[in-house]
Amino acid sequence: MAYLDMPQIRNLQSAVARDLFLAAQHAIDHLDENNFPNPVDASKVLSAGTGTEALFPDYALSLKKLAFREWAFPLVLPGAAISTTASVDCGGFFVFDPAKYPGGTWYLEAALMSSVADSAATLQLKNGATVIGSYATGNTAWTVGRSTALTMPTAQASLTVTLVSAASTTTASMWAARLIYVP
Repeated sequence: MAYLDMPQIRNLQSAVARDLFLAAQHAIDHLDENNFPNPVDASKVLSAGTGTEALFPDYALSLKKLAFREWAFPLVLPGAAISTTASVDCGGFFVFDPAKYPGGTWYLEAALMSSVADSAATLQLKNGATVIGSYATGNTAWTVGRSTALTMPTAQASLTVTLVSAASTTTASMWAARLIYVP
């Protein structure tokens, strides 16, 4: 079974182009360490004196040097909406370690809906029983929104997500939850 399947290649008029694309497809489908008879040791390429130290100082790049303005970390992405008229733990088990993230701002982002206008559907980010932050909406249509900036734990912590309904007569629904990191 091919990993890369490009059936339109066989329709190319140029035999040279067709053979080139088929060879690339075959190489990708059968990629392993045996495809490289003369391996290159990365430590030799990036070692001092090779001229690469200006490109990769200390062999690492800060997230702030990348062009992304935000980084999304999916917490809960169910195939169908999760709903409750009380409170339900939705999972989203995320081990947060502040030592692994440079300074920045975190937000909770969610797709929520309430069955009753102005009766809140709330998504909470929790560290055990402690609510770190939340986002709520009283809209009866799917609404994607963000919490205010979160105060993340100062030590490693396991974070979870809980969906809460404002009243037993209101169905709170959640379709997605993620953490947003802004470096």
